[in-house]
Amino acid sequence: YTRVGDVHTFETALPGFEKIVVDHTGVPADQRGGVAKQLLASAALSCYTAALAGALEARGANFSSIEAESDMAMGPNAVGQGRVKKIDLHVTVNMDAADESIFERCAKIMRNGCLVTGSLEDGIEMTYDLKANYND
Repeated sequence: YTRVGDVHTFETALPGFEKIVVDHTGVPADQRGGVAKQLLASAALSCYTAALAGALEARGANFSSIEAESDMAMGPNAVGQGRVKKIDLHVTVNMDAADESIFERCAKIMRNGCLVTGSLEDGIEMTYDLKANYND
C-alpha cells in the first residue's frame, strides 16, 4: 500500500490483479468514506462467485454469466464503535435449464460459503441469496 496525496494504491502479486487505485483527487472529504467497506464486500463477492463458478464448471454446467451484488448493515459494537454487522450476497447464475440439477447440488455446497465469507462469519452475519435464471 502506498499513499501519495489523495491517491491510494494497493499492490498485489496476482497476475491480472496487480493493483487497485483509489483516486480521491477532487472528491470532497465528506464523500471519501466507505472504500474499505466496499473492498470487504467485493472480496466476499469475488471469493463466493469464484467458488460457485468452480463448482459449476467441475460438474459440467453450462452457464453464460454470474451476476452478484451485496448489501451491508452497519451498527455499533458493545463500546459504540462502528462495525459491519451483516453482509447479504445476492447472486444469480444465468444458465441452461438442462443443468438445473447441477445448480441445485452446487447451491447446497455454497450454503457453507467460501474461504473469505466463512472467515467473515466468525464475526459478521453472512447471508447467501443464490438463484438461477434458466435459459430455455
